[in-house]
Amino acid sequence: MGETPSRLDEPVSRAGKWPGPSAAAPGLHTAAVVADRFDRMAWRDTYDQSAGLRELAAELNERYDCSTDLLTDTFVAAYKVGPRLRERAEMDPSRLVNHQVVTSLLESPQFTELRRETAGDPYAAAMAVLAQAAALRRMLEHSRGAQEQAERAKRARQEADGAATAVSEALQQAADGADGDGAVQQAIEAAEPAEATARQAARDAARALAAAAPAIGPAARTAAAEAAWP
Repeated sequence: MGETPSRLDEPVSRAGKWPGPSAAAPGLHTAAVVADRFDRMAWRDTYDQSAGLRELAAELNERYDCSTDLLTDTFVAAYKVGPRLRERAEMDPSRLVNHQVVTSLLESPQFTELRRETAGDPYAAAMAVLAQAAALRRMLEHSRGAQEQAERAKRARQEADGAATAVSEALQQAADGADGDGAVQQAIEAAEPAEATARQAARDAARALAAAAPAIGPAARTAAAEAAWP
């Protein structure tokens, strides 16, 4: 007769099928536009010198999450000679609305025309940000629901990652000979629904952003037109 399996075999076997979290690679970004240290220095120096930028950031932050990062992205998009957007998969989920807004700006012919005056000029780029303030408010308002869904998706992903880490730790304790069979089973039973919730939250956030996108595009064109030099 074969050897009777230990109680630990079942949870370890189940854990062998555990897919783990579906999060993107670590190091997700909060900036939609790729910026080097000189770009970031230009933004910080300009922000520190501009009471208007600081007041706008304070106003927006009272109503919308991540709005300072959106102002930074808008500045860098106007300031860089060749702005480059990150891929969506590289973005922190809570900044996907910002990514959509800046994508719409950079796709706007009006913004391309505006950049002829602002590229390489931090003062002109800052003035462009301030001139687009009303349109940025409208875009943030149009995407408020999508932003809330994105924040929920981020929290759900963090909880799922924490639950997956607990599975790994329980497995390690079991492998080290600790009496961890019950802990492994419990960790897996907590992790599976957490992962399912995170996946569903990500789908909900993607749908909410897709629903907001048609309103963001025209607002982006209006933003650039409002900021256009006379």
